[in-house]
Formats: sequence, C-alpha cells, structure tokens
Amino acid sequence: MISFPEAFKLLLQHAPALAFERCHIEHAAGRVLREDVHADRDFPPFDRVMMDGYAMRLSDFQDTRTFRLCGIAPAGRAAIVLSETKGSCIEVMTGAPLPSGADCIVPIEEISEQEAGNVLVAESFEPVAGQFIHPVGSDAREGDLLLKAGVRLGSREIGVAASCGLAWLKISALPEIAVIATGDELVAVDEVPAAHQIRQSNAHAILCALQRAGYPVARADTMGDDASSDFLRERIATCDWLILTGAVSKGARDFIPAMLDDLGCTRIFHGVAQRPGKPAGCWIGPKGQVIMALPGNPVSAITGLHAFVLPALAVASGLPIPRQRLLIPHERIDGLAGMTRHLPVVIGDDGRARAAATGNSGDFIGLLKSDGFITLPPRGDAVSAFPFTPWL
Repeated sequence: MISFPEAFKLLLQHAPALAFERCHIEHAAGRVLREDVHADRDFPPFDRVMMDGYAMRLSDFQDTRTFRLCGIAPAGRAAIVLSETKGSCIEVMTGAPLPSGADCIVPIEEISEQEAGNVLVAESFEPVAGQFIHPVGSDAREGDLLLKAGVRLGSREIGVAASCGLAWLKISALPEIAVIATGDELVAVDEVPAAHQIRQSNAHAILCALQRAGYPVARADTMGDDASSDFLRERIATCDWLILTGAVSKGARDFIPAMLDDLGCTRIFHGVAQRPGKPAGCWIGPKGQVIMALPGNPVSAITGLHAFVLPALAVASGLPIPRQRLLIPHERIDGLAGMTRHLPVVIGDDGRARAAATGNSGDFIGLLKSDGFITLPPRGDAVSAFPFTPWL
C-alpha cells in the first residue's frame, strides 16, 4: 500500500498525453488549447474612439467652445481627416477610428447645444488630450503571445483567438472513456430490484461528473462477477481510459486485480493509504490505456473519481495540475493515523469548512449534505488549510 500523494504521482507519470486534433472555433468551447496564439496585428489596430461624441483638437479650445461640424465617422469606416481649419470637429461613434488630426473626444453628453452645423461644448467640460481614445497597440503588439498552450478555452480565450483570425484551433483530442460497474447485485435503473439487489448508480454518477468536466463517455456497462475476461479485454482494446468500480479489494469475489494482470496489464499500484477508497488501484493496458479501478462503495467510487481520475485527465489533456481552493475548517478536524482522509464538508456562510453529517462509504445519499471534500494529510502533519474538491 502506498500513500495518496505517491499514488497520484504515479498515475500522472504513467498516463500518456492525449493526441491533438484541429477543431473549428465554433466547436472549441471547453476544449484544451495545444498551440500558442500570437497577435496577428496590433490591438486595437487603430486609435479607437471610446465614446459617442465629437473628435476635436485640444489646442482649438484656447479660442472657442463653438465648433463647426465637418463630417461624421461611424464604426466600420476608414479613418477620415479632421479639417485643419480651427474650430472644426467630426461627429464620431463608439468603435470608429479616430479622425487624423484629432487628439481628444468630447462626449455627446457634454454638448450643450447643436444647431445649423455647429456644436457648443459645455463650459463645465474640460477636455484632455487622449481622453476617451483607445490607442493603437495599447492592448497588444503584433507578435505578442496572447494565449499559451495548455489553457481551457472559455469565452475570453475564444474571443482572443477569433480576434487573431484563428478559425481552426489545435486542441487536445477527447479521450475514449469506458465505465464498467461490477457486481451480480446490480440491476438497471429502470428495473425493479429484488430484496438482495440494488440499482446501478455508480456508472451514472461517474458519467455525470465526466460529462460536466468536459469528457464524453464512449460507453458504460455492468459486469457480473462471473463475466468472461473477454468482455474486459474488448473494453480495454477500444478505449483510452477505463474506469472500473467494484471487485477491486481482496475478497474471494474481488476478481478485477487478477483479471487485469492476466490480460497483460501492468499494475502501477493497488492499495492506497486513504479513506475512503483504500483498495483503489491503477493498471496500464497493453497499448497505454489507463485503467483506474475504484471500490464499489458509492462514496469511495465518486471520491476516487474526483481525487484521481479528473485531475489526471486534465493533465493528460495538456492542462497544469488543477489548483485547488484551500479551505480553513470551522473547527479542528483531525486526520487519520498513517492515512490521507477525504472528508465531505459543507462550506458555511463564513467560507469555512464544516464536516458534513454523512455516513459510511456506502451512504451516497449522505453526500447530498456536502459541497465536496477536503483532503487531510495523515495525523501529525501540521496544516491550517486543506485543499477542497467540489462535487461535479
């Protein structure tokens, strides 16, 4: 049995990076960028007017506050030239290029009168050179690095990529993920279970969390305790990641470890000093497939998914190891002797973590009373704040 940090490190070391593909920007939301994005021009590419109003020369204010209108500059038109005649102005719209020769903008709200082609600037307004003007190249210069490979594409990143003319983006391919829940006691959700049976819930909970994290699942199955190894071999051959729940401990019916070994999978670890989820294990398939075997107890399964699988998938996609929010407990919470503890908690109005009133590792209904879990190091390690993982 190894420590939780050691097990997680081994998983990251053995999980291969995902391949990449090209994706149209309209379908790239939530995907992981695998190329740097540089500015293809200055941003903004021209001196941009920031307010509806009038473009003028600051020096003209020494002689007058009445200006003669000599043109209109809407957004989407090339820059026009402000007449050299003193007291000239051009009406401008937000987003328009600043007329050549102008150096200040008077907002339309600061015009006290307009008639017969003249505008009168309010006495209370003091113009400033450059005010309400977004200078060319002030946000970025051509060639500047705007996005680094290894970011998840959200609305801000997509907007920047589009502004740089990237209709197609190099992104991480989505992994083929299979989920198998084991156990003769499992029946389908729409079946009426006998007294000794339970409806399948682990696979559906895992499917939900994976989908919310941005990973579609190829298929989900149930596997009986007497199933042929051919079934497992076929699933391993057709996926990049396989998530198993149940039959992973050391009981007489816990067949998964031996079956994976017999199928030629390489055991990375089996048994982690953590609670819940002590029997968890990881194998690597013949072609580099990552196989994560989690206990069948629902709390252990969903906790193991969040603690191991989701962050490892993020790293395999090209993202850095996810930074976790640190929470200070409302009251003293002790770790376990020689074990990492993943403790379900509720976040109070004060932002502090309180242990949730949950039951044992089979009490999946009790998880409804929690917001996520904090990870506590073994008892004796002095820590004042703990990493928090929210449920997906």
